[in-house]
Order: sequence, then structure tokens, then C-alpha cells
Amino acid sequence: MKSQKPDSESGHLLFVVNSVFGGRNTPGFRPYQLIRFGHLFPTVFARGSAVSYSFLHFPLPGRALFPRALNLIRVKFWPSLPARQIEQQCFDVLCLFASRRLKWRPRAVHLWDSLPETASFWHGQGVPLLLDLQMAHPRCYAPLIASGAVDPKPLGMLTDVATDRCLPLIDRIVCPSEFVQNSLPSSAKSVVIPFGADQVAVLPHFQKNLSKEVPLRVLFAGNVNLRKGVPFLLEAWEQLSPELLKSAELVLCGRVFKEMTQLLANSSARCVGFQADMVPWFGSADLFVLPSLMEGSAKSVYEAMAYGLPVIVSSHTGSIVRDGIDGLVVPPADSTALVSALSRALSDAGLRRQLGETAKLRVSSYSWETYAEKIRDLYQKFPTAEYRRFADTYREHQQPRPLLWKLNQAKERLLVFRKSLGRKIGGTQSSWLRFPFYHHVFSDERKGFSRHLNTMKKYGEFISLDQAVKLLEKKLPIDGKYFCLTFDDGFRNVLTNALPILTEQQVPSAVFLISNLVLENSWSWNEQHDAFFKVRKPATMLTWEDCRILATAGVTLGSHTANHRKLIELSGEEVKNELKDSKDQIEKAIGRPCEHFCCPWGKPTRDFRTERDPELARQLGYRSFLTTHWGVVKTGDSPFSVRRVGIVAKYGLAQLRYFLSLS
Repeated sequence: MKSQKPDSESGHLLFVVNSVFGGRNTPGFRPYQLIRFGHLFPTVFARGSAVSYSFLHFPLPGRALFPRALNLIRVKFWPSLPARQIEQQCFDVLCLFASRRLKWRPRAVHLWDSLPETASFWHGQGVPLLLDLQMAHPRCYAPLIASGAVDPKPLGMLTDVATDRCLPLIDRIVCPSEFVQNSLPSSAKSVVIPFGADQVAVLPHFQKNLSKEVPLRVLFAGNVNLRKGVPFLLEAWEQLSPELLKSAELVLCGRVFKEMTQLLANSSARCVGFQADMVPWFGSADLFVLPSLMEGSAKSVYEAMAYGLPVIVSSHTGSIVRDGIDGLVVPPADSTALVSALSRALSDAGLRRQLGETAKLRVSSYSWETYAEKIRDLYQKFPTAEYRRFADTYREHQQPRPLLWKLNQAKERLLVFRKSLGRKIGGTQSSWLRFPFYHHVFSDERKGFSRHLNTMKKYGEFISLDQAVKLLEKKLPIDGKYFCLTFDDGFRNVLTNALPILTEQQVPSAVFLISNLVLENSWSWNEQHDAFFKVRKPATMLTWEDCRILATAGVTLGSHTANHRKLIELSGEEVKNELKDSKDQIEKAIGRPCEHFCCPWGKPTRDFRTERDPELARQLGYRSFLTTHWGVVKTGDSPFSVRRVGIVAKYGLAQLRYFLSLS
């Protein structure tokens, strides 16, 4: 794969398009408009291409054949097959590999689908991320399912794990409609940018003769399935009066899903299957209808309006239609409302003409040029990229270390392995509280980290830092086996790599922040960050927005000083400033108390004064003082001298067994 970056400054962008780039379908069509009208020249990862473009790469072997095969199986044989999720995961992993091979760092990455692995990588690189949501979140189905109006089985997946994983990592979410925006947990990072429509001149031979001798044509365009509301449309159609049924026909254009076969056989509707060229169908129709249960903002509605067609849509279509002005809007999964809307439109030629004229006028202000300009404006808010690449793996992070250091590390691991023989996690005690801590979880450490958690859960129960400190404060007996997990320094990969594993395994944790090294935004890197990493290859740090996401997810945030200085080298007043400034910054940023302190380096008498610094922390309002003095915490120990053991997620189970057996 080519690794050169585009020549123009505006081209320092990466588009990741899980579709055929420039194709007629909406996901691949929209990013191409940024080149047509936005005059941008991004590098594009795509599943395939319908256009010629220089900076285009295809990470997925077989391009469009694999997803098409999956979709064929789902449509014809296996309706509940999560085809899109399977294809999405495959494309995501391959785009992750392709991203790692790029030799330059984009100004921004625009994801045109929810790809959590790719998003995690670029978020870890400190690159601003945009996510284009073409569809509402499946949670919008919940009221329909709860009311009994919809059978959830044909809908397939009722959750969107990929989107839920992506949302915390994204800097800006692009929604095509307010309906999509309202389906999100929070709209703080989202912006609504409606789709566009190519304006068409309705040719005279497409004009319908409104005389009674020629049937009125009601057109539906889209997949013929439950999500598009087809069962409710067919039910409503059969409930129309005999006079209207004689004077009108319902035409369905689209791929027929297996669950619709029997319904269509019992209906008077005419199904013509998928149509590559929709121009004759739009041009010869009198009315367009799309009663979807969930959309983003259906492109077919824009096209119908551009042809001057009156439209009937559901409120879940995410359209620009105004009820009674440009068309008629009905509730989703409501055949009674559809009967009323269809009867009203079919029996009143004047209303159809009025709604059609207004619809064409309305959609004329929604062009692809406008769409491209609004998307381009989002990119302008991000600064020009510095082409620094941050460590994504532990190996990269340690690579600049001298060979002697690597040999010493290998020697130490061998010694630890020998010491671990005959030991077990927890040692010989029947009750204990242990504080394992990590600094980072790089992408090549995720499996090891997950393995560590699974192993520890076999020997003890994970409790939160607040629960652990409460045991120590109240001098309560430690009558079980407990782990309390913490992270030092505030690496961003705690959010991108560790949090999904912690959430999946329901493990509470705490993160200690160096407040002056927390980034204001993704690109606010400075010399102080470089000095912190010294000879190691830098990895990006958490931003304050990342910290708020962690806090919302239940992660406890504590202080690791303001500047990561050795307390023993500071005067009492300087220690106070380090602890107080950090506490104030964290509390102001996240809106929650900062009650726990972790000492940098953390060895008693070597890195901090045992008779001074824990007491200063207590006076400033901290409830605990955590060290790196190895060993176990026992009943009666002070919360201001907590022992912890440092773990690296790359450690094998022998090393884990040794460190978590120390007394």
C-alpha cells in the first residue's frame, strides 16, 4: 500500500469508508461529494470504488464481494444473520492494519462507519476523529418493541456495540437528522448536517396524466423488510377503500427479504425488485411513501422530493419533510395512520400538487455542494497536523531504550520467574487486600491485560478504590480476598484499550492523573510531555474530555501531583502546591471530588518523606496516600501508606503470580 500523503494541505485527511467509494448507495456516495464539491483530496480506505481517484486504498480483500455474499445469505436464507456486524468487524481490523502502515499522521480522520479498533488507534495517536452516523441508534426501537407493535426478531441486532465503543473516542459526531442526534446518549459532540439531493428537471414525458383512466402510482423505494415499515404499508394498503384501490397501484422497488415473501404473496402490491435506475420510477410516480421504523435520513426521500413528488414518511425516517407542508408525517409502525394519510393524498389531486411543489422547493436548498461545505468547515476547526507518530504498542514505547537496559530487563524477568516457582497469587494468607497497578495498556498488551484480570478473578474479588479506602479508614476487618486496580500517569490507552476490557469484565478501577500533563485537547502536546517520556517513545495522554468520559463510566480519578516531581526533593510548601494544584484542577475539570493521592515513584524515604507528605495530603482533604512499596495491605493498616505492586500487562502469569504473592 502506498504511504505517501496528498500534496495539498487540505488533503492531510484520512477517510475510512466501509462502502463502495463514489457508489450510488449513501455511505459511499457522501464522502465522494467532499471531493466533487469540497475540493479536498484525502487519503481514502474503502471497500471498493466506482470512481477513479489517486489516493484510494482497499484494505478488504475481495473488496465488495465478501459483504455482498454475506448480505445475499441474510436476505435469501438467514434473516437473523448479523451480516453487517461481521463485515464491519472484518473491515475494521484490516483498516487498523492499514492505519499502522501509514508513515504520516493525518490532520483528522473521518470515519464513515463505526469502526472501534481503527478509532482507538487514531485516538491513541492524538488525531481528531469525526464519526459520520448514517443510521439512528437501535435504542429507538425500544418504545415500538415495548408497545408490542413490532416483533424484534426480524430486526436483527438491537444493540450497536461498535457505535457505543466509538462514541467516547470521537471529537465530532456528524448526524444527518435530529432524529439520529436524539437517539444518542448525549448530543454534546454532535452536529446535524442533512444530506443533499442532485436537483433534477422533471421532464414532460414523466408527468402523469391525472385523468381517472390512468392509475395513480404510489412508489416505495428501499429494502423490502420490516425496518423499512413494509408490513405496515402492506396492511394499510389493503385497508384502503375499494374505490381508491381501483384507481391506484402500490409499487415496491427494492430487494425482498425472506420474511416479506408470504406478506407480498397475499398483497395486491406490485414488487419489481431492485432497480439500478430509479429515474423512470420516480418520474412516473404520483406519490412516494417510506414508513421506516429507523433511518438516518433516507436518500430516497430527498430524491422523491427533487422530482416534485408529495411524500408520506414516518417520524423515524429522519427526513426534512414538514408535516402538512412538504408531505405527510405519520407515527412509525402505525397502519391506521398510514391508511388515513394514503386516503387523504390519493383522493385529493390538489393536495398532491401543492405538497409536491413545496417539496421540490424545500429540497432545492439541500444540495450536495452545501453538504460538502458544512463538512469542510468542521475540518477547518482542527489545526494543521504535526506529523509525529506516537507509540501504539509496548514494543514501540520501549524501542528507543539502550540494548543494555533490554538485557537487564530480560535478566530481571528470568530471576522473577525463578522466584515465582512454588508461589501462588495471594500467598499463604486467607484474607488480604492487594493493590496491583499498571501504567498503560498498549494495543499489544490488551490480551495480556485481559488474561491478568481473568486470572486475578479466580483468586479474589475486585473492589473500587473508595471501597478499599473505606475498609482502611474504619479499621474494618479484611475478611476476604480483594484486589483494587489502579493506573498511574494518565495514558490515553487506558481509555482506548483498558476501559472496554474493564467494562466487559465489570472490574472497577482508578486512574491517577498528572494534572499539568492532561491535554486540553487532542493536539495540545508540548515540551513538558516530551520531557516526561525522556528516552521512551511518547504515547498520548488523556484529555480532560477523556477524563470526564472515564468518570462517567465509573472510574475513580485521583491525583498524581501536578508535574510528576519527586516529593522528597521539594520543600513542604512546594509539596502542598503540587498536591493542592492537582486536586483543584481535577475537581474543576470533572466536577467531582478528588479524594485520593498517589505518590510519583512512591518508595518511602527514597521518593517521599513518610513523616511529612502523607500528613500534608490528609490536611489538604485527601482520604488516601498510595505508594509503590510492595506487599499486601492488612487489617488496621493506614489509608495513608497503601502498598501497591506495579504490573506490566506484557508479563506472563509467572511474573503476575510472584508480584501478587508478596507479603
